[in-house]
Amino acid sequence: MEIVQLGLDDIEQVFELSNQLENYSLNFESFRSCFYEIVSLNNHLLYGIKMDKTVGYIHLRLEKQLHHAGLVVEILELVIDDKYRSQKLGKRLLEFATSYSTSIGACHIELTTNINRNRAHQFYSREGFIRTSYKFVKNLKN
Repeated sequence: MEIVQLGLDDIEQVFELSNQLENYSLNFESFRSCFYEIVSLNNHLLYGIKMDKTVGYIHLRLEKQLHHAGLVVEILELVIDDKYRSQKLGKRLLEFATSYSTSIGACHIELTTNINRNRAHQFYSREGFIRTSYKFVKNLKN
């Protein structure tokens, strides 16, 4: 098991994992366009846990934020394949993200998780994250 930076060759496995995260099948063409753009950006990083295949990934965005007066790393997505959960792989990805964030001088690492993902809330709390905010979303597609 190793944590590696993901690239264009990993799109199909990341697509499958993203579908698990969202609990429905995303449109592959839309996903591909988004994936290719994200992989090319300097402030977005995708790292995966590789075994015989990619069994989980974390997507990080790095940005300076005025209200923190510094660099913030945001975890945009973290997912572990259903078959590989409860093996501390998510913990490994969080430790990796925290270590990386510290190494580049970030002042915060933050994330948002769906209000219905109670297991995820417990996991993040156990890993030292505290709830500090409310996130408001307005759907523009309907």
